[in-house]
Amino acid sequence: MNTPPVRAKTDAADLGTMDRPSLPLLSLVVANGVTIALALLQDWELGAVLAVYWFQSVTIGLFTFVGLLLAPTHGVAGARIRSVFLAGFFAVHYGLFHLGYLVFLAGFVSGGLFSFGDPLGITIGCAIFFVNHLVSFLWYRPFEEFSPEVIFREPYARIFPMHLTIILGAFVTGMIPGGLGTRLVPLLFLVLKAGADIGGHLKKHGQDGRLSAPFPGPPGG
Repeated sequence: MNTPPVRAKTDAADLGTMDRPSLPLLSLVVANGVTIALALLQDWELGAVLAVYWFQSVTIGLFTFVGLLLAPTHGVAGARIRSVFLAGFFAVHYGLFHLGYLVFLAGFVSGGLFSFGDPLGITIGCAIFFVNHLVSFLWYRPFEEFSPEVIFREPYARIFPMHLTIILGAFVTGMIPGGLGTRLVPLLFLVLKAGADIGGHLKKHGQDGRLSAPFPGPPGG
C-alpha cells in the first residue's frame, strides 16, 4: 500500500524524534509554571504579566524570522529569494504589530493604570521563555521542513489566543473590585494562557501544517 508523500515525510520525522519527544514541551510547561509562580509570589501587577508575554511573543517572531531565512528550497529556482522576501516582510509586519503593542503598554503605564513592578522577576520570566523557544527551535530544526508560507503564518495562530486570553483577563480584572479581581482572576487567566500556549506548541509540532511538497522516502521504498 503506497503512503502519500506528506505522510512519508511525517513518518520520517516521527521515527527520527521518537526517542526525544518531550524536552521542548517540558521546558514550555516549566516556563509558564515559573511565570505563574513569580506572578503569585511577587504579587505581580498586570503590567508585569503583559511585559513578559510581550517579550515571549517577540521571541517567537525572532525564531520565525530565522526559520524563514533557513527555510528549505528543495532545489526550486527562486525559492531562496522568496524566503528572504517573506522574512523581510514578516519582520516589518510582525515588528510593527509589537511596536504598537509596546506603545499600548507604555501608555497604560504612563497613565497610571498599572506598572511593570518587579524588574528582576520580569527579566527572569523573559529569559526563561527565550531559552524555551531556543531549545524548541534547535530541537525540532533537523526534523521539520515547513514551507515559507506555513512558517510565515504560524506565529500569528500561536500568539493571538495567548494575547486574547491575557487581554480578556485584564478587562475582567478591571471589572471585579478587591482582591478577587487583582489576584485570583489574573491567576486564572494566566493558567488559561498557559493552556493556549501549550496547545499552540502541540499543534505546530504535530502533523498539521506540514510541508506539502513531496518528501523523499527511503531508498528502494
